[in-house]
Amino acid sequence: MSFLPTRSLFWMSLALALLFVFGLAACTVGTGPLPVSVDPSTAVVEPSAAPLLPTPTDLPRGGRLTIRLAADLPDLRPWQPRSRDEEQMTRMLYSGLMQLDDQMRPVPDLAERWETTPDGRTITFTLRSGLTWHDGVPIDSSDVLFTLEQLRTLPVTSTALLADLHVIEAVTTPTSDTIALQLNARYAPIFAALTVPILPRHVLDQRDLARVNFWDVPVGSGPFQFAERQVGQGFVLTRFEGFHRGAPLLDQIAFVVSPDPTLSLQALSDGQLLLAELPWSMQRNVAEVDGMLLGSYPENGFYFLGFNLREGYPFADLAVRQALAKVLDLPRLVEAATKGQGIPISSSALPGSWADLTSLPPQVADLDSARALLDAAGWVLPPDATIRQRAGVVLSGSLFVRGDDERRLVAARRIAEVAASIGIQITVEPADFATVILSKYATPYSFDLLLGSWSNGMGDPNFADAVYYDPDDFALFHSSQLNQGQVDSRATRNFVGFADTVYDNQAQAARQLYNLDERMAALRQAQARVAEQLPYLFLWTDRMPVALNDRVTTLDGPVNLSSPCYFWNIERWYLKP
Repeated sequence: MSFLPTRSLFWMSLALALLFVFGLAACTVGTGPLPVSVDPSTAVVEPSAAPLLPTPTDLPRGGRLTIRLAADLPDLRPWQPRSRDEEQMTRMLYSGLMQLDDQMRPVPDLAERWETTPDGRTITFTLRSGLTWHDGVPIDSSDVLFTLEQLRTLPVTSTALLADLHVIEAVTTPTSDTIALQLNARYAPIFAALTVPILPRHVLDQRDLARVNFWDVPVGSGPFQFAERQVGQGFVLTRFEGFHRGAPLLDQIAFVVSPDPTLSLQALSDGQLLLAELPWSMQRNVAEVDGMLLGSYPENGFYFLGFNLREGYPFADLAVRQALAKVLDLPRLVEAATKGQGIPISSSALPGSWADLTSLPPQVADLDSARALLDAAGWVLPPDATIRQRAGVVLSGSLFVRGDDERRLVAARRIAEVAASIGIQITVEPADFATVILSKYATPYSFDLLLGSWSNGMGDPNFADAVYYDPDDFALFHSSQLNQGQVDSRATRNFVGFADTVYDNQAQAARQLYNLDERMAALRQAQARVAEQLPYLFLWTDRMPVALNDRVTTLDGPVNLSSPCYFWNIERWYLKP
């Protein structure tokens, strides 16, 4: 639910919400995997969470963190966040077997450790001791079994996360503190999927999860527990003393509904809000507020230029793609198209994450090298001509781009301009997404170039969540993900027609290696192969701004506002005097 109140209504609702918070404080508080050789030495793994700094003996306890909600949350679905607000709220209230740290690495949460069989198909998790739900009931392996079994009964078409959970063939509970997952194949992305919130069996047994509004049964095991809600105005969460990583230092977190960004900025300036994510257009305004830290994290999605690599299309020639890449000054293009919001990227990995392993190409356009590449490939420039030819074929193509997105149009036109400088003619074709562009992602794939974007959210198709982030780009580029014609009913994403054995082997290894260092090595090679073969020219991902009062810090140093998971250590946040 989203609405724009008048200025007076906003301040009235904000005041009521804060009074409500203060008053509460006075009370009690597809195709089967290809064969790949995997080192069996990775069969037993006991990962530990990212290191935290020592906890001082004199802890700075107390205080209330007030956070902006862009809209009210009329219902809550913990495993399927549909907005950034819902994503953050869920992570305050619930824990998973795993969680993502600020570098997006999956690390143990409710689980203390895990180990696998040599074939990687059975993963056994051991829970921490002394775990309890917010209502004091002990947590055991039956809660994990209940959660996974219930989620696996929901329609897989509703979320990519649920499809990933179907890699699990069976779940057993050998003891009250161990859970064994039997997979249909080795699958490293499962650890990110297992950050899914574990749900309380004793509260939800015999209920249909698809119909439950979790505000009616807000019992979790996260660092904060539900205290009170005022419809349309806000929520109050209080410290959970029994949290398994230690009771949070903050007393309370208040989420205040504040739809108007301008009024939210004023609330930040007045100290009534301490943290808010605001539109990029307000960056300069936020920077002018005293006592405010301004950061930004990358959105879990990206923009790209995709080439049709099928026979008969001009950009199927690697030399043409490489030449275009050499003359494209990516940082300047991204700056011009996004007015500073975009982060230039060189792979599908989230910038700043553990999987961000590929350097950006040189920033300076190299026209001489680009022209030499085209000459060597037989694309020559006839006398008095501006467009190259080979065997009577003109080097030209159409670039489809959404006509309703000015940023994409600017980028497409800039690409066409630099292409012309080396004798490649690109005609920009603005088009409607639903009626024209969407069809290019499916057979018969009638396009030369397409400026598109992918949202990598796993929980809901309409929101790019980060809580389940995994860098696996198998679906985009692996040859098994090519559509095989009318008999192939799969919804495949390798629409550019990329098929490369070197990439296939490394991508397959990367999704089978459970040791993070080994997986990084395979990912680095897979990314390098994509950068060399150029099925895409990666363009940018957007920065999402965050404003934080400078009184807010953590026992581990400043809050890492460059990470989508900046709340990962919320139990260690505190307010400086």
